[in-house]
Amino acid sequence: MRIEGRDLIDLVLSWSLEEVLNVDLYKGQVGTIPTEFDSAADYFKSFIPSLIEETHAALLSSIKTLYRSPVVEINYIAPTAEFELPNNLFYKVHLSPDESPSLIPKDLMALTDKRPNRVDGFNITNEPYVVAIVCKADPDRPNVVTILASKPLLLENVHQMRKKESLFGVYMTNITTNVRIWNSLHLGLQGGNFINLLSTVFKRNSDDGVCIPCRLGESDGLVPSRFLNLNPSQEDAILSCLDVRRCRHANTIKLIWGPPGTGKTKTTSILLFTLLNARCRTLTCTPTNVSVIEVASRVVKLVSRSLKIGNYGLGDVVLFGNGERMKIKERKDLVDFFIDERVDKLYPCFMPFYGWRASINSMIRLLEDPQGQYYQYLEKSKDTVPKSLQEYLTERFSELRNDLELAFSSLCTHLPTALLSSQAATRMYESIDLVKDATISEGMSGEGLKSILVVNGGDRFSREQQVTVEDYYLKLLRLIPEIFTLPGVGDRHLIKELCLGHACLLFSTASCSARLYTGQPIHLVVVDEAAQLKECETAIPLLLPGIQHSILIGDEKQLPAMVESQIALEAGFGRSLFERLAILKHKKYLLNIQYRMHRSISIFPNREFYGMQIQDAPTVKQRNYTKQYLPGKSHGEEQYGEGRSLKNNVEVAVVSDIIAKLLQVSKRTKTRISVGVISPYKAQVLAIQEKIQETCSGGDAGGLFTLKIRSVDGFQGGEEDIIIVSTVRSNGIGRVGFLTDRRRTNVLLTRARHCLWILGNEATMMNSKSVWRYLIQDARKRDCFHNAEEDESLARAIMDNAKIELDTPLTKSRWKVCFSDEFKKSVGEIKNPETYRKIKSFWKGYLRRESLIKQSKIDDVLRLIWAVEILKEEFQYIQVLKIWDVVLNLEHHMKYTEGEVEKCRARCISGDVVIPLRWSLESTNGNGNSDVMEETFGSLNLAGEMMTSEQPNDSLEDEKEEEDIEIDRLSHLLSSITL
Repeated sequence: MRIEGRDLIDLVLSWSLEEVLNVDLYKGQVGTIPTEFDSAADYFKSFIPSLIEETHAALLSSIKTLYRSPVVEINYIAPTAEFELPNNLFYKVHLSPDESPSLIPKDLMALTDKRPNRVDGFNITNEPYVVAIVCKADPDRPNVVTILASKPLLLENVHQMRKKESLFGVYMTNITTNVRIWNSLHLGLQGGNFINLLSTVFKRNSDDGVCIPCRLGESDGLVPSRFLNLNPSQEDAILSCLDVRRCRHANTIKLIWGPPGTGKTKTTSILLFTLLNARCRTLTCTPTNVSVIEVASRVVKLVSRSLKIGNYGLGDVVLFGNGERMKIKERKDLVDFFIDERVDKLYPCFMPFYGWRASINSMIRLLEDPQGQYYQYLEKSKDTVPKSLQEYLTERFSELRNDLELAFSSLCTHLPTALLSSQAATRMYESIDLVKDATISEGMSGEGLKSILVVNGGDRFSREQQVTVEDYYLKLLRLIPEIFTLPGVGDRHLIKELCLGHACLLFSTASCSARLYTGQPIHLVVVDEAAQLKECETAIPLLLPGIQHSILIGDEKQLPAMVESQIALEAGFGRSLFERLAILKHKKYLLNIQYRMHRSISIFPNREFYGMQIQDAPTVKQRNYTKQYLPGKSHGEEQYGEGRSLKNNVEVAVVSDIIAKLLQVSKRTKTRISVGVISPYKAQVLAIQEKIQETCSGGDAGGLFTLKIRSVDGFQGGEEDIIIVSTVRSNGIGRVGFLTDRRRTNVLLTRARHCLWILGNEATMMNSKSVWRYLIQDARKRDCFHNAEEDESLARAIMDNAKIELDTPLTKSRWKVCFSDEFKKSVGEIKNPETYRKIKSFWKGYLRRESLIKQSKIDDVLRLIWAVEILKEEFQYIQVLKIWDVVLNLEHHMKYTEGEVEKCRARCISGDVVIPLRWSLESTNGNGNSDVMEETFGSLNLAGEMMTSEQPNDSLEDEKEEEDIEIDRLSHLLSSITL
């Protein structure tokens, strides 16, 4: 069995569990990818070590979370005919149909005899698990797949499984894209005509235009329509790209630089629409399914508005890829353009017994010899009571008319114009319209055609006109097969190849473009969001047969490609071809007018990221573009939440309060408002989503109010009226995590049209020594900086959140914190949010104090009383933090023996961490009967941050964030307790 990328697959299957878990397995073997290359071999080889390391990191990430991965039970497994030791270990696997996930080729799975619940869950036998890759899936039987295993399987155990024994397949990850990159890199290493285009960018190249003969030649006059309302920079960019389209002598790569809000998608769609009119066979690629859907939908709108003959011409536009991941069924505007849906619509048209040709012949026979057709019906009929002549002709005519209408509509809509002429399409639509309202005449007397058809109600035509129309309809039916000569194609694969091979505009992800390597040549490749695409992945479409020119559209100042491996990231594996060419000073066509942001929002990112090269459009300068919503800023304590991903519950409360107000405004004023909430941390996104569900679940504004809550990556390319940014980070040392990434910050700051709120901690931002420091300074200068506690409503939200968290049981704490009833009662009576804040930051150097009972100053009046105690817990004693009360002066004391006092004073320091000590019951007679109310603050670690042990596969956080968990001594513990 031939498998693409077999070398890479064999390498992956050769890794042992120990090697997979070794994060440094390829450290020292991955070199930095240079910005210039001396040869094609240097170019393509430079990406291979990083690709291997990235594949290893993806597998490592997946194996850490196998306990959360889809699991299927295997009912049957046996070697295939291609099975051959030692390497071709092919097996056919039957999965349990009751729980089978949809497995596709290049899915990696682990075969094991138990459902894993952690990494070492596989260490159950001498052969803990076997990794296998899905090579082929049976389209007719989704629960049957062919796999290639890393090791031979002991099949006698499988065939003789007792009822208590099972075999499971655990999904790990899919490596399709990495395999396609691997194949393209090795294709490039073969040299030849494949690398003509890429060879122009191995080094700095000052030549940016068309070759001299084409530059001096006459223009073909192809310019974008003026009604499309392009600005000069957009028009210049499009015209420069149309110029290279005409050149057949040289290879050219053009860059269009589209900063936020400058109409990049509009420019791209008009460029593609113009290329369609020029009959230039063009492939448009993007990094993700979401982005390819976006650009395709914009082009489809332009194409649909320009059609002149029904839907004829839509077949020149085709979208292909993974329909499930694209959620194509949910996109009614695009479903007819998706290749699989298109094949499904065309397939019946070419069937020999009921396709379009068969239907035409049947209609002709019915109209020319109605009685003969009726007699044939009577001979074959099994009806107890046969239909009358009138009934038969009425039903049969209606059936054939509907069949022809469906077939002709499908052919005109889905076939490329290269396969169906405009003359044939016109005649098909004409035939549909001609008999759309036709009926069978009453009182059939067997007089042939003249007695059958009543066209358009009959009363508008004389009998002679009826006969003329009927004759013309028959002539149309005979003419169509003569001018549409496409032979019968009863094979779905052949129909797909015809549609892909003759379409003019093709849309897919860069990875899926590999499907075109065996198809008809492509002349031009347009890569949208090119700055988000790894350069080696861009090689997939740029190495397609026939490619002469490419247009890269993007912005290297925004988010780059996602890279799993830190080693590969540091090697430059995530750098895009767009960014590398920008570094080499390749000419970029800048779209320099932004239409999205109010000028007060655009000024900072324009100055900080684009050197004031972007102009504000007149529309955003107008007074009516200014919208006043609700003011507010906030800061709170950062905590660890879902998947070791940071969250900040105070910011969650403030966001919820703001959204609730905006929803009420929308309902009261009947105003359409779109709101986006962005956070760099997945846990914060989830926390905000949960909170909004609780507080705004019943707040329908009649469809006027829309809300999106996403990560930064999920918002690239998006825009809303109002954007609320929850920065999460709140610490005294200026750690802002992902916010140090200028490109991520750029995306955060450029999504809003009218209003941008940023919730964050001033001290953290100012101490970060990043762009956020300058943002705070800029906000202060422009009087845009506010304290949430100065707003009565926001202050109440913060205080309510604090009271809720006081009673929230958390898990997995290192220290147990006990609260007395007096403390809870005292805190519940506090109304001032500033007092809450001071209670949370009361800790001052308790290690230097000698007494067991501590007083910590909250303000001039209040003191927090607390102590380190020991508590009996099953068969041992453990140190606990006991919070006694908030009082005006010291009111409590404790009585301990001298030995117990020494145990309370004892400290165990591990690195920078103070951990609680434990003693066996036999070693002490200490007080184990302290009747205090215990509240376990589960996720409290030494920085007071809340976390869980899970790490989702799509988590945005880098593992370096884990260093923030325990960076402070115990002297900072209670300063981060959320009250």
